[in-house]
Amino acid sequence: MPLFKRQLICFCLLSLLFSPSGFGQIYNSVVEAEINLEMNNEFIEVKGSAFNRSEINQSLRYVLSVIRQDPLTKDKVKKDQTGRFVLAANTKINLSESTINSEDPARIIILLLIFDTDDSILGKDRIVLNDDPTRNDPDAIELQTFIDQSDKGFTDATSRDVNSDAEDGVVLRGIVVEETKTKPGSDFYKIFYQSYRENEINSNRIITIKEVFALGRNTKLEVKIEGETVFEFFLRPKEDYLKEMNRYAMRYVFNYLKKQGQVVKRY
Repeated sequence: MPLFKRQLICFCLLSLLFSPSGFGQIYNSVVEAEINLEMNNEFIEVKGSAFNRSEINQSLRYVLSVIRQDPLTKDKVKKDQTGRFVLAANTKINLSESTINSEDPARIIILLLIFDTDDSILGKDRIVLNDDPTRNDPDAIELQTFIDQSDKGFTDATSRDVNSDAEDGVVLRGIVVEETKTKPGSDFYKIFYQSYRENEINSNRIITIKEVFALGRNTKLEVKIEGETVFEFFLRPKEDYLKEMNRYAMRYVFNYLKKQGQVVKRY
């Protein structure tokens, strides 16, 4: 085979492997996210960990979310724990811990996402407690079943590899990650998240509200979808201004998802 043709084929293969379209939604192959549950009297301890499967050090960011849905009102409360870290090659570390009341009847989603420096998801794991059996969720377990198994020494309930949305049947939808630094930034996140849910924009793309330092003492908010910035603005601590910026942000998010062929119920 001529040298030029061989080099061209190698270049095409490398481009396919390392381009976003060629790589696809493959998780846990480079950095593995794992959630473990352990019984501790009347509480369940939630522990998130990361394992670097590669041969190089990785600069990463994690978000451990506990999303509780009230069984009566169906309202959702989301609590995030975030942090940045550097993970050495072939090394596993614990990232964060949380606790859940073992007698809580609410539907609880535990989600661990690990991002690289470009805000692309490298690892994810997800467990659902007290899920509605009609949802047919493969990651769902009943809290009492988990407690019974824990009494027998079973401490790793349903945590497993999540390779792709299509293969494992787990499709993450409606996830909005908060990475803010100030109260106005957090206020905008709450406004955006409420509007996102009320408009029933049903997408499996991860949206991140990220606050970054700008000129002087100002900060800027970036609305990202899978690491790509779709809207940004300078932050001001005024509610009317935040609501106005939210309307713009929702419009840009809607148009982006529509172009990507995402499922959108209404807006």
